[in-house]
Amino acid sequence: EVILSAGAIQSPQILELSGIGQSGRLSQLGIECIVNIKGVGENLADHYISRISWKLKNKELSINRMSRGVNLAKEVLRYVALGKGVLSMPAGMLGGFVKSYEGMETPDIQYHIANASFANPEKREFDDFPGLTIGPCQLRPESRGSVHIRSSDSASPPSIRPNFLGEDLDCNVHVKGLKIARKIMNTDLMRELVECELVPGICKLTDHELLMYARDTGATLYHPVSTCRMGPEVNNGDVVNARLKVYGVSGLRVVDASIMPTLISGNTNATTIMIAEKASEMIIVDAK
Repeated sequence: EVILSAGAIQSPQILELSGIGQSGRLSQLGIECIVNIKGVGENLADHYISRISWKLKNKELSINRMSRGVNLAKEVLRYVALGKGVLSMPAGMLGGFVKSYEGMETPDIQYHIANASFANPEKREFDDFPGLTIGPCQLRPESRGSVHIRSSDSASPPSIRPNFLGEDLDCNVHVKGLKIARKIMNTDLMRELVECELVPGICKLTDHELLMYARDTGATLYHPVSTCRMGPEVNNGDVVNARLKVYGVSGLRVVDASIMPTLISGNTNATTIMIAEKASEMIIVDAK
């Protein structure tokens, strides 16, 4: 059999290029539809993060000073020689989970926290003064997007429509995450370390202002799932069955994060490994 493991973006792309997907969409691109499955490329879910940053009083508390000049050269040598230092650190050195509202069974906001701040987040250029950044993301977003091919050319990238913050619940929880971060930094323990809030800045206080800031500056956390969703009803948008076999096709399974029925409440790496381990067991059993 064929095992498709190209991820939540390229697995639906490959299926559509192979004639497996929405018949109308494929025919418009000149691709013969082999199996009409409306769920291919639909139901895209992902975690969305925006960042709130502060300027700190003490330069020793932040890694910003280690990111340029002589200090950066020292860190490079330290990493090469010892495998330690700033270059060995993850993007978020500290994490945390909180509940947006009292009474929830489990947290619905995850924080990625770094004792650093960015002059240019896209290029990972640090500020030339000490800073700290907290990035909230809603763990269980209701917004759904899509991934579909735009051409029959396999080298052409697909159209990705994440539809972040497309539902009111997602907007409300994300704003609450920003407000809770501010509350944390305004505690007695943290307030004495802070010189000022950098972004979005204390001029942005209303929920609407915070939401607009999140829309303008946020980004994916690279946890896309569910574009080849596992489930019992192909007519409801499911693509693979409980054994990860594509409906209507013999000898084809999808084994990656695209088969998740819903987005998990956290990072997707361990769950994707679990999917692979479980799939390997099923493939061995089914081959007997």
